[in-house]
Amino acid sequence: MECALSQAQPKRVWLGYSGGVDSQLMATLLARWQSHHPDIPCHLLHVHHGLSANADSWAEHCQRSAEQLGLAIEIIPVQLNPGPRESVEALARTARYQAFKQRICAQDILLTGHHLDDQAETLLLALKRGSGPKGLSAMPAQQPLGAGRLLRPWLAFERAELEAAARELGLAHIEDDSNQDLRFDRNFLRHQVLPQWQQRWPGVKRSLARSAELCAEQQQLCDELAQQDWQACVLPGQGLSLTNSEGFSLARRNNLLRYWLALQDALLPSRVQLAQLQDFWTARPDSQPQLDWGEWSVRRYQQGLYLLAKAPPVLPTQEVFGPDPLANGEHWKLVSRDSGPRLSLPQGLSGLTVCYGLPGSLRLHPVGRNGSRPLKKLWQEYGVPPWQRDRVAMLCYHDRPIAALGYWQESWAQSTHGQGWCPEPG
Repeated sequence: MECALSQAQPKRVWLGYSGGVDSQLMATLLARWQSHHPDIPCHLLHVHHGLSANADSWAEHCQRSAEQLGLAIEIIPVQLNPGPRESVEALARTARYQAFKQRICAQDILLTGHHLDDQAETLLLALKRGSGPKGLSAMPAQQPLGAGRLLRPWLAFERAELEAAARELGLAHIEDDSNQDLRFDRNFLRHQVLPQWQQRWPGVKRSLARSAELCAEQQQLCDELAQQDWQACVLPGQGLSLTNSEGFSLARRNNLLRYWLALQDALLPSRVQLAQLQDFWTARPDSQPQLDWGEWSVRRYQQGLYLLAKAPPVLPTQEVFGPDPLANGEHWKLVSRDSGPRLSLPQGLSGLTVCYGLPGSLRLHPVGRNGSRPLKKLWQEYGVPPWQRDRVAMLCYHDRPIAALGYWQESWAQSTHGQGWCPEPG
């Protein structure tokens, strides 16, 4: 753990703290580490799911333990409302990591006590679901989380090793009664499957972990290829070009589709639904096929695929342009330029706003075009799907449009000499 933190050089350290044996041991060692690094704040995060009758007493134990260790702690209550076929385990995990993301800032590190047994169980669960290399990669030793990073420094250690260390230190920890409930798949693997495998093949956990590492390597190659393909196929508005991907093999196209959907934090479709998306490449040019699943929908417009949320957030008619993400989810910045198309802003960056849903009759004049055109006509010429038009951010200077972000700059606002400003994705 100390080696991982030294390499990460964090400004602040968080620990996902359930009070179980692994996180209790990690909290104890983190307190020792902080005594040698007093300038780096360390915090415990305990998520109170409220699923057990003992949840309140667990939170009290964690509070007392944090005080004894001299570590700050936050108890985070979350409410779960599982549907008839939803996994309580999955919902609880999602709620935990959502709470973690909301608190982690740039250069922060979140530690978790996941170990080799957890890794083996995660791989087997992915196999049971029929996952591909991404799911079979199980848990990486480190990964981005929110604005910071998540570290799992104990993936090489077995649960028994950590339990032995906790006993040697005489640590009091929580025993979650639900960990014995064999109705949960992970518990079934932990108590019924892996012990028998371990008895027959003593090194099976490390073999499973090695398979996960190999799958992670394969997934990295898939992602690198998909990133190159995405750069060749990206359309304004996060669209995916059908023309530029038409010659791809089925496997390469599916790889790009998964990457494209993951970029937008969309729930990945099933294998059957992914196969249905292939029909979009052969649909008639004037058709507009649509595929819906969960809260998401993919539509074709002209020669592009576009992803929509079924219930997108309502946008304001106007907002102030600044360093924060826009209401439509995009992030733009103005970069100084002394050549090429660039905006003239005589009064600096003050007076900049972003408008949405401007009327289609409004006449605008993009750079490089002869004369002005109605906005509705420009949307058609730039290939902007009808459902996206009201969500395009129109940058305005003292309420007059100067750029449709991601599409064009207005002629009247151009700088003819000297320094100007160019909008770029943040």
